[in-house]
Amino acid sequence: MKPAPPSVLRRLKRRLAPIALLLLSAHEYRCAAYAQTGGLSEDQIKAGFLLNFLRFVQWPDASYVTRSAPISVCIVGHNSMSAVLSEAVSGKEVDGHAIRVKLTKASDDLRTCHLVFVGSADERHTSQILDSLKGNSILTVGEYSSFAKSGGMLNFYTEENKVKLEMNLDAATRANLRISAKLIAVSHLISTKPAAKGL
Repeated sequence: MKPAPPSVLRRLKRRLAPIALLLLSAHEYRCAAYAQTGGLSEDQIKAGFLLNFLRFVQWPDASYVTRSAPISVCIVGHNSMSAVLSEAVSGKEVDGHAIRVKLTKASDDLRTCHLVFVGSADERHTSQILDSLKGNSILTVGEYSSFAKSGGMLNFYTEENKVKLEMNLDAATRANLRISAKLIAVSHLISTKPAAKGL
């Protein structure tokens, strides 16, 4: 499927943003208020987002060994996030797939994962991890400023005490992942395509 041109995506974002804020999940958009009152930690907020990424991203059928195989989320070197996310996804499924959370290291073979989350403590391993995943339909998520610009697909950042998202849609498209328009609409888009000559 040919990616939509940037102008179309910008119009789509403007049209869908109000709807997406409601549909992505009321839970996530109450997170900032809960966090300020001590209701949710930052890890819990991000775990909620990670769960919704599984719902708003479509992987190719070939990504699953069988139709009922679990969807695998790999957390690189972030013990607290692994524990929080494991609790958040307990008993939940996505399109008939159980969700399995694994705590991993940057040196592990991550090509069997569907989603790889790289915590800020492993920022120095970003190039190694992303290079090892090239050519695979794996959603990559980070939480530090250079992640999306380095080729990661989704990145958490904080603005006005709220957890927000930036997205490298080019990287996701190259990985043959289909991102819901609802998720695109609530993300700040980062482009890593070289500028056309003469512009």
